[in-house]
This record gives sequence, structure tokens and C-alpha cells, in this order.
Amino acid sequence: LVVEIRDSATSRIVPARAYLLNAQGALQIPNGTIVYQKHQEHHFVTSGQFDMELPSGPYSLRIERGPEYRPWRASIDLREGETRKVEVRLERWISMNRSGWYSADLHNHRKLEEMPMLLLAEDLNLAPTLTDWIWEDKPVSTPPHTAEAIRQVDATHVFSVLDKEVERLEWGPGAVDLLGLKKIIPFEGDRLAPPNDRFCRLTHEQNGYVDAEKIVWRDACALAALGHLDFAGIVHNHFNPHGVELETDRWGMIPRERPEYKTAAGMPLWSMDVYYRFLNCGFRLPVSAGSASGVKASPIGYNRVYAKLDAPFSYERWFQALKAGRSFGTNGPMLFLRVNEEEVGSTIKIDPGKRIRLKLHAEATSAGALDRLEVVAKGRVVKAVSLADSEGRLVADLEMTPSESGWLAARCFERSNSTIRFAHTSPIYIQFGDRPSIVAEDARYFIAWID
Repeated sequence: LVVEIRDSATSRIVPARAYLLNAQGALQIPNGTIVYQKHQEHHFVTSGQFDMELPSGPYSLRIERGPEYRPWRASIDLREGETRKVEVRLERWISMNRSGWYSADLHNHRKLEEMPMLLLAEDLNLAPTLTDWIWEDKPVSTPPHTAEAIRQVDATHVFSVLDKEVERLEWGPGAVDLLGLKKIIPFEGDRLAPPNDRFCRLTHEQNGYVDAEKIVWRDACALAALGHLDFAGIVHNHFNPHGVELETDRWGMIPRERPEYKTAAGMPLWSMDVYYRFLNCGFRLPVSAGSASGVKASPIGYNRVYAKLDAPFSYERWFQALKAGRSFGTNGPMLFLRVNEEEVGSTIKIDPGKRIRLKLHAEATSAGALDRLEVVAKGRVVKAVSLADSEGRLVADLEMTPSESGWLAARCFERSNSTIRFAHTSPIYIQFGDRPSIVAEDARYFIAWID
């Protein structure tokens, strides 16, 4: 079997992720490829060309290259003595880079030597690599001794190598990911001490960033109140291509107070509802995403966050755009929101006493089948659309005249099958003068959480 993978528009050979299975469902692995087998996920990553000798018989071949390309599938029946040549043409259905949007997976445990090929094969622009990983009370990985913290693959693909995860679960505080570090932050302590605010402070002293890769970690509310959190993980590693992980009680997370949160469909709503409470207390936390590839049943970039840049791509500019809230998280759909032509991360300022009509436009597109698009205002769904147009898009238009400070965001879901695929934007903020937008009920929620 001889396979070439090409971009259908350019005809260039491109790296990609491949699933070559025999009739028994076993992965067939060519030489010279990056192999990933974790739980239900079994694939290899190729530079775009591979060949191997196989027994005669039926095989299935699936090729993927991130969410901006349509998956390619074929059944192949190999006969004794033949050489079968297969040319794969991958169709890009959307080009986010052309519109200024660049993608990242902020939770990544893959090997450093694999990273250049993985970024190219997944059409993923950026990835911090958590080489310095603390599990419970001890290190389980060794970061490299290097002053080269950021490594450039090409003009639009880059990764960093000194990033750290402090993960202390069960009766510990939860986890924080420390990203964009210039030097190693040592860990000396145990399950409870020092508290995570120490690591957050040391990260910010290096002009790094703190990602609450799940906004439902036990100490997230304290870290937010202290001003330590830069990003809020909504599309997190409990979502993978094969299903939704529902177990949370022993992993250092808060209790799920509603029964529906304990279902696959309710898991994303749980994170969202907690996130909305943070926004309703005045915390301007942009949406982030991560897969924990290297540990979980996900390829790198399965859960990713897009940030929009107004200047040429770079590692530093990408994180500045994310910090400014120009982002959405996704594991499938692409999602866009504008209010009076302002994009996510913006603040629409209104003089007290004035009334302004806001025109909101939200749009969701996907290579998969979309189920619904929803507009959320201060935690309430104020518009829902489930009827796609002729191109398969979901579009929501809404006019409103706000009377108080607050925020607007959009979320969308694909039709459910084996897992949950969804997207969520960072907010657009509405600010009436200096009036706060704090919701007392949500403040009490966090006080009770801390107690």
C-alpha cells in the first residue's frame, strides 16, 4: 500500500493524522511515523507519504488534519501481489488564518521531538508543552535544560517547552497550567502546600500566563478573586473524540449541584454555568481550551482555542490576543460573534441615561452537522436557532436595548452522537458608565464555594 496525502487546493503533500485499520480493527503502523495509542484513540501521524506491506484483505483508511479540513475515508481491498497506490485529497472547508484567527491547544503533554510534525499535521498554530508536570506531590516529568523557551517551526507554527502543570487532585486544590514561562519554576511542597497562588505569582513575574484549564477546579474561585487567572478552560480534556468523561468527584473539582450536569450533554453546560457566574461577578476571563494529548484519548488540537490577531502571527502576539478576550474555544464548529460591528473581547461603553440599540450577529459553521446556536446574556439564553441555512450554517440575529452593564456571548453544538462537539466565544461586554454588573446571587455562590 502506497499513500500520498495532498491538499486538494494546492496539490502539495501535507502532513496529517491517519487511521489504517484491518478487518479486526487493529491499527496498522508504517515505519517512520509518530504513533499514538491512548485508551480508545489509535492513530499515526505521517509527513504526507507512507507505504507498507500488508496481508491481502480489507482495510479502512481515514485521514484527518484538524477541524478546518473535511475528514477523508475509504475502504481498500488489497489483493495478493499487487501494489495499491492511493492519493488522498484533503479539502479545506475554511481557512481561519486568512481571517486573522490562529489556533492553539493549551493543554499538551506530547514529546518535544514530536511537536514540529504534530503542529503541521493538525494544522495547529501554537502549543505550550507541559514538560514540567507535578502530579499530586512530586514531578512525573523532567523539563529540558534550555534557554530556548520558544521554538519556531515556521512562520505560523510555534511551541514552547518550559511550561508547567501543577496538578494536585482528590482533596488537593485542583490544577493550574503555567504557560509561556522563560525559566523553570521549581516545586517544593506537598498535596496542599504551597497553595497555587504562589505558582501563579511566579508565572506572572515572568510575564507568563495562568490557565484554569478547567474552570471548575476547587481553588479556581480563590485564584480568580486574587487576580491570578488569565484564561478559563471551557472546552477541556473531559471531552474527547470517543465520548465525555463524567467522573469528577475524586479529581479536585467542585460538586455538581444539578443532576443534568452528571450527563454527557450536561457536562459542557456545567462548565459554562460556572463560567457565567465568574463573568457575573465582574471577572473578565477569556475562554480557553485544551486536550491533554499525551494522556487522554485525543490527538493534539482536538480541543483548541482560536485567537484573532490584528498583526502578523507570533507566540507573544497570540497570547496577547487571547488575554484581550479575542477568542473562542471549540472541538469542531467555528463560531463568530459581533455586536454593533464590535468583535469578542470588546467593551461597548454607554453613557448613563442613554439608550442604545444593539445589533447582534452570531454565526456558526462546521464540517459536521450543527444542532443549535445560542446567544447568552448574563447567563441566560436570549436567542436560540436550530434551523440551518442552505450552506449548513446557523445564524442568529438579535436586536436589544440594554439597561444595565453586562455581557453577551455565543455558544453552539453539533448534533450529538458518540461525544459532544461544541464551541463557545469569549464575551462582548456592555458597560454603562462606572456601574458594576455584579449579580448578588453569583457572588453568594462563590462565597459558599470558598466556605
